[in-house]
Amino acid sequence: MSADFTFWGHNCFLIETNREALLIDPWLNDTGAFFGSWHQWPPNGHLRPAVLKRCAEKKLSVFLSHEHQDHFDPSTLAALSTHPDCTIFIPAYKDKFLLDALNDMGLHALELAAAEPRGGDIQFHIYIDDSGINHDAAIFVAAPGFTLFNQNDCKIFDRLPMLVKDLPPIDYYSVQFSGANWHPSNFLLAEDQRRLLAKKKVLSKLRNVASGINTLAPLFFVPAAGPAFFPFLAPALSAGTGTIFVHQHELDKYLAQSSIRNVLYPRPGERVDGNASRLPIPGPTPEEVAHYVATHRDVWASIDDTFSPGQFAKILQRRLALIADIALPADTPSIGFRWGSQPSESMVVDLAGNALLSGLEPQPPCLVLGASTKYFSLMCGKDRWQDIALSLRATIERQPDIYNTIVNIFLFADESNLAESLVRNLNLSKERIVITHQGAQYAINRYCPHQGGDLAYAIVDDELHVVCPRHSWRFDLACEGICKTSGMSIDAVKLASKPSETGT
Repeated sequence: MSADFTFWGHNCFLIETNREALLIDPWLNDTGAFFGSWHQWPPNGHLRPAVLKRCAEKKLSVFLSHEHQDHFDPSTLAALSTHPDCTIFIPAYKDKFLLDALNDMGLHALELAAAEPRGGDIQFHIYIDDSGINHDAAIFVAAPGFTLFNQNDCKIFDRLPMLVKDLPPIDYYSVQFSGANWHPSNFLLAEDQRRLLAKKKVLSKLRNVASGINTLAPLFFVPAAGPAFFPFLAPALSAGTGTIFVHQHELDKYLAQSSIRNVLYPRPGERVDGNASRLPIPGPTPEEVAHYVATHRDVWASIDDTFSPGQFAKILQRRLALIADIALPADTPSIGFRWGSQPSESMVVDLAGNALLSGLEPQPPCLVLGASTKYFSLMCGKDRWQDIALSLRATIERQPDIYNTIVNIFLFADESNLAESLVRNLNLSKERIVITHQGAQYAINRYCPHQGGDLAYAIVDDELHVVCPRHSWRFDLACEGICKTSGMSIDAVKLASKPSETGT
């Protein structure tokens, strides 16, 4: 008995034998994700009936890696609700949003602990990243005839050198290669600065992809988890140039320069094996985008605008109450929320003082989020603030332009994990390690102050920067380990050379 392996678009894979099937992250619709901003490229909504037919009359396991809407698609899952033997497996996150949502849909959902084995003919177990506001998981699959390590969006690059020691040889490896957040596309920046930042972020992500391939040494690499395209937003986002949302030709070029050529580029619905396409999928042309817009519904246009400044104030006050007992640094930036041009059409959250201010302009240091009243009406409802941000329908201005983790947590965390995420970030382990570069030794903090990436597996680049293996934050060893884009530090100290090392 051998298993079939099929790619169905974005990050959806189907592995099946004649009696079992494992479906991973099915996003198969025509309405997109994140309030209609993100859509699958190439489009795959028309393939849903074929996937359902392949899964019918088989014991079906569905694995959802995390709750983002391009992986957790209620419309596709609802179509599976009548399957007679279907179990939805999800990681056992501390945040129960995904579990509660699946239970509310009447689906049979089970949480998986890390490394907990599951399956029959198709065996699988998962690796979990559950750090504050970030919930994601990778899955290892051992099917008859092949193995798969699907890392999807899970940024556990710092753990790959350890976990590969416990894995059998990997036939297929997949990981996200295109960007997936609002920086720098939604930030008020000079266009040349925006493009430079995007180029640096793209390079960092592609470098991580290549590192993952070299570490895991798969027979084939199968890029997935992007890119999406954005037919109802600015055309530049879909073009994939000058942004972080790059298409497969950019990946192919980079991997070829890194002497990595064992790459498959299957089209949605194509079998994954050594005969799959080796040609990158081209990005959408302006004509293809225009045709898509003409033939698909603009979800954002149909959303009701029910914004109430009073209700929004209650939401912000409620979030502040959840963190009132947490002492935040006095220099924590404030957050301005602006829906008009007048001071009366804005509110300011003073995080350090745990206060909500109205009718005032935020003073530096601050971050100002500007958007329509429709955007803020969503923030007053039950939708997750991360999902709303990923609609890419806001503008962001930072004064000064420096990243701040506390601000980021306040903007992205759910109320259920807001306080915990802040406490965890403020109490990162201060374990120290010694790294060696070109004969010199440096003592540094082991864990990245951004989201706790393990710097024991970091590289040091040619400019003497420690590069975090998770999100590629760069800490300058020549400047005491400062990250110049955030002001955060790993407190690097150059150690004195021993006499035997200096030759004296």
